[in-house]
Amino acid sequence: MRVLVTDGIAEEGVNLLRQEAEVDVCGPQREEELVEKIGRYDAILVRSSTLVTRRAIAAAPRLRVIGRAGAGVDNIDVEAATRAGIMVVNAAGGNSVAVAEHTIGLMLCLARKIPQAHLNVTSGKWDRKRFMGTELRGKTLGIIGLGRVGSEVAKRALAFGMKVMAYDPVVSPDRIEAMGVVPRELSEILPAADFVNVHVPLTHETEGIIGEDSIARMKRGACVINCARGGVVDEEALARALKEGRLAGAALDVLCSEPPQSGQALLGLDNVVLTPHLGASTVEAQMSVAVETARAVLSVLRGELVSGAVNVPALAVEEQQRVVPLLPLAGALGSFAAQWSEGMISAIQVTWSGDLRQLDTRPLLTAVLKGLLRLLLHEHVNAVNAPVLARERGIRISEMRTESSEGREAYIEVKTVTSKGARSVAGNLSLAGEPRLIRIDGYHVDAPLAKFMLVCPHLDQPGIIGEVGAILGGSLVNISGMHVARLVMGGEAIMVIGMDSPVPADALARVARVKGVLSVRAVCLQ
Repeated sequence: MRVLVTDGIAEEGVNLLRQEAEVDVCGPQREEELVEKIGRYDAILVRSSTLVTRRAIAAAPRLRVIGRAGAGVDNIDVEAATRAGIMVVNAAGGNSVAVAEHTIGLMLCLARKIPQAHLNVTSGKWDRKRFMGTELRGKTLGIIGLGRVGSEVAKRALAFGMKVMAYDPVVSPDRIEAMGVVPRELSEILPAADFVNVHVPLTHETEGIIGEDSIARMKRGACVINCARGGVVDEEALARALKEGRLAGAALDVLCSEPPQSGQALLGLDNVVLTPHLGASTVEAQMSVAVETARAVLSVLRGELVSGAVNVPALAVEEQQRVVPLLPLAGALGSFAAQWSEGMISAIQVTWSGDLRQLDTRPLLTAVLKGLLRLLLHEHVNAVNAPVLARERGIRISEMRTESSEGREAYIEVKTVTSKGARSVAGNLSLAGEPRLIRIDGYHVDAPLAKFMLVCPHLDQPGIIGEVGAILGGSLVNISGMHVARLVMGGEAIMVIGMDSPVPADALARVARVKGVLSVRAVCLQ
């Protein structure tokens, strides 16, 4: 395994990678430089300087994982990586405390005018009256985005005796209240907060979330702090409000253009504190994010389920322990369903039964889709890009959760819909943890999901099973197991045969010609 490390990752992370991989270390890479060398690597680990663009990703046929030693991934084309089946991992929590402490530091600088007072003293002056400040105690802090960093800021603000309000559409009000924070809509926070902190990623939805309209609704004399990403605050609108005295101050660790261009609207304002993207710049944070990301990169290269991935579902450790053993079953059922179906698949419905109803089944659904698409598409399919490829091909995906009707604790059913009708397969794990087929269409069976299988619907009449077995034996195909099921005596039945090797084409054709055989389908599960 070869890993490329750029941007000055902490040595602890590099050393961890070197325990299992060949590692090359270099400085920040321009696009041309990266395109020239990235094709030789299985993984790349970056901070914020190197841009991993669509063009660079297209030049990396070996690449399996992109690691970002930090929280944001805006320097990585995640969409292109996902489409290429490349996992993107980051260290979302490794620098949370560092950024939160920097945020509190900037808030103190605004409240007590610390940078301006320092410059005054070092220039030979002593204007104490000019720098009268305010206390944080009793003030209202409005936090936009109560994720890892926002939560850490809230803890520290509460310790200062502040009243803390928060807006986060993906965090439940109960969870917010459990932190001692008051849940509020953004429209309620803006006119009430003395300090507004932004802790959100830069997306289409969050770009300019603090803009002309939101600033106009803020309390007169409020302060804005941004330690998240440049672009979530409209810097031109902020500068106008500061110059007009509508806002008392602003502190920004991130800017739309870094370093700022000459003439940037906020430069030179004496009620603005600017720092050069220092939020995560502590010895402890850099070591933490380097080690955390290196571990995630190695986990991906080993083929393990990763909890810190950006573009695949992330699970808690406890859920991983329950989900991981079911992944082979989910993948095998998806592959079986694709080979058992006739015609172009337009929809797939996956049913989670029994104990599976309580699990986060996103990784299992991805495994089903991966198995389903692997034989249908002439391109690389894995757990990263399978959902994208399914959507691109117009396959409708739905899920159901139900009580078990099989007398077993849990099973997975995969139903496909094509122009020729619907078919379904269901399976569970045996007591030994092996994937088993328990139902195919309406027939109840109990057969191991072997690598090579033969499915043969037939009429329920004497001699057919023996004749099919004789054809396989004559072709030197060893049968590892056989299960026969029927709905009614003398009606239609089905054979599910497990084999040690694939059936030769001529033998398959002879089975299809056996009198009473309705159809035959060979299934290969990789």
